[in-house]
Amino acid sequence: MPGPSIYAIIRHYLGRALRETGQALDRVGARGVLHANTKREVGDDAYTFERIFSRHRQKMELLHRGAPRVHSNAFIAPCSHLIGSVAIGEGSSVWYGAVLRADRCRNGVRVKEKRVIESDEDYFDVNDDSISDPNSGIDGFGGGVINVGRGSNIQDGVIITAKTGHSTLGDNVTVGHSAQIHSATIGSNVLIGMGSKIFPGAKIESNTFIAAGAIVPPDVTVPSGELWAGQPAKKLKSLSKQQLDKIKYQASEYVKLSGTHLHVMELGGNVPSLPQTDTSVDAIESGFDQILKKTTTENDTKSISTNELSRNQSQAA
Repeated sequence: MPGPSIYAIIRHYLGRALRETGQALDRVGARGVLHANTKREVGDDAYTFERIFSRHRQKMELLHRGAPRVHSNAFIAPCSHLIGSVAIGEGSSVWYGAVLRADRCRNGVRVKEKRVIESDEDYFDVNDDSISDPNSGIDGFGGGVINVGRGSNIQDGVIITAKTGHSTLGDNVTVGHSAQIHSATIGSNVLIGMGSKIFPGAKIESNTFIAAGAIVPPDVTVPSGELWAGQPAKKLKSLSKQQLDKIKYQASEYVKLSGTHLHVMELGGNVPSLPQTDTSVDAIESGFDQILKKTTTENDTKSISTNELSRNQSQAA
């Protein structure tokens, strides 16, 4: 792959300058608010103002290593990191504190490069040998990209790297909290248990379950339909149809859950939008009338229930 274009370099540095200028203005405003709301008198100790400076971004472009590509319907948690050539498919989610780092490949950023996953063609090409070409003239190349399919969830604290080759995850994959995947291939409908580690060259075929805390050694293949556990991991048993269905069910539940977090960083947070209905004055007044009628009916019901209770108590006395 070629290196970054001159336009990409200009945009990179200009964008960084604008972001940091915005952060500086934000700090000035915060300091002004603090100063206005702090009552000081002569002789009081000076108040302190902590200057918080952060370059944190969810999606981090690296000029020589590529830019993340994310489907518009994927959830990327505010404190997670997608670094370099990372692609996240439709309905997938990357949860709080997770890090996906593909910063060792040779994949220079281009100005017109896609940043959104709209089809399978928009994922990074794992068959492009030049991406992992170590003979690039720049130290540190030789790694791969990270592709995550549809409906998969990368849970809190997970680490996925592509230091020595590509890391590929299929559809409906659940990666449990604090698990690690390093330059490995994961099929579809797979559950990677909490705290487990998948080492370079390992291949986890579709419809499998890696138990919590398991360690899958380098270059090991886990056949489809099996549960592996232990350190090092070994086959524990074959999975039943009910267990396989549960793996798919768990992934689908995370798709639903991620929908409640999807727009948390946008203006207004993730407050549900109003239904797209008739917004005319008559329609709004009609809606208020229905709410008022419902409230009045509920109050009347409560009043009747209270009166009946009082009457029954009086008769009993």
